[in-house]
Amino acid sequence: MKRFLSVFLTVCILTLCFTSCRKVGRYVPSFVAESVFDYEAAAASVSQASGMEITADFLKDFGAEACQKLVDDVDSGSFTDLSWKKATGYSRHVITDLLNGTIDSQYIHDFGFNGKDTFDVSFVGDINFDTQYMNMVHADEMGGVMNCIDPALTQYLNASDVFMINNEFSIGTSGAPLSGKTYTFQVSPDSTQYLTALGADIVSVANNHVFDYGESAFLETLDNLTNSGIPYVGAGKNIDEASQAQYFIVNGCKVGIIAASRAEKVYFTPVAEEDSAGIMGTYDSELFVEAIKEADAQCDILVAYVHWGTENSTKLESAQINMAREYIDAGADAIIGSHTHCLQGMEYYNGKPIVYSVGNFWFNSKNLDSCVITLRIDNDMNFETRILPLKQQNCETRILTEYEDYRGLYDRVESYEPQGVTISDDGLISPAAP
Repeated sequence: MKRFLSVFLTVCILTLCFTSCRKVGRYVPSFVAESVFDYEAAAASVSQASGMEITADFLKDFGAEACQKLVDDVDSGSFTDLSWKKATGYSRHVITDLLNGTIDSQYIHDFGFNGKDTFDVSFVGDINFDTQYMNMVHADEMGGVMNCIDPALTQYLNASDVFMINNEFSIGTSGAPLSGKTYTFQVSPDSTQYLTALGADIVSVANNHVFDYGESAFLETLDNLTNSGIPYVGAGKNIDEASQAQYFIVNGCKVGIIAASRAEKVYFTPVAEEDSAGIMGTYDSELFVEAIKEADAQCDILVAYVHWGTENSTKLESAQINMAREYIDAGADAIIGSHTHCLQGMEYYNGKPIVYSVGNFWFNSKNLDSCVITLRIDNDMNFETRILPLKQQNCETRILTEYEDYRGLYDRVESYEPQGVTISDDGLISPAAP
């Protein structure tokens, strides 16, 4: 009797569900067989609405329930790029990469889903592994580089879904120090192990030290990073490579990172050209603005990482302020600066954060404020900006954990020009009240 009642109820439910379907291509109950859903009709409908050529076979990978959500948005006139993310878990840009087969190509890295509602993209400033300098001398005394970095900080960086650092040196054994340059940095190829141990997923080589030992060492640097599995931005064998962004897909969202430098007052580091190697320069912003526009068209969130400003000064150069706005107008969603060896001020422009300089990460023997800047991105691809307060002191870098220490750092950052942000006690950065 129980078996009869179970079968009878099942038949009734299925009958009710089938009769409630509104028209061909409309899929209502998620438990109806896949064969009931008209993928061909859905593909035609979504293709027309999105302007993309979508096939039925492609849609089948997402299942009937997700595809029905897309069709519902089309039919209601509410279809947008965000419809893809809400229905399938992947943004339109990721869908495009799936269609084109470019996922996990040279410049697109799929990190999958982290099982959380948010993911973190973190940035720090300059690091130096040259054995001639005091921080590395201290590391040798301490038994290694990683003993000079707060273990809790290393854990935080490794836990970030994407982590970027400024590679402020040449990596290799070739070349010779540039004549007339006061400070030149070169490290052995095995030093990339420290970048890996810190959790670096990408480095910037748009700076004033990557070319310290000449062109052969510069090219060796790029090769050593590639061989170590560490993507780089901001330099290359020609301008096309130097202006190329790197992209990371996390939780179905595609984040782009692009880098450039305008650090030198006396030029030692060449800017890449059509047929010559060098960095991506932004002394004149025109080429970098064009690169930002191109990268913005290919991702959901774009970060411009820029090496600029006056060393050891919290005073901003007018070029930093003006160019940051140009970059955001061109499509950047956040600006992260480095080079000055000290923290500088922050502000928001058109609702987007500008961090003028994150300061050193682990670079020299000076006692300096430092930080990690983290963009925490949610499932709707909105993000908040957070700061993790650090201190570079006695050739070590530690997280500030005492209230008076980290609150003091926050207060100093708030006071730096343009006095454009407030920082909560838990590190959330917000626009300052007008």
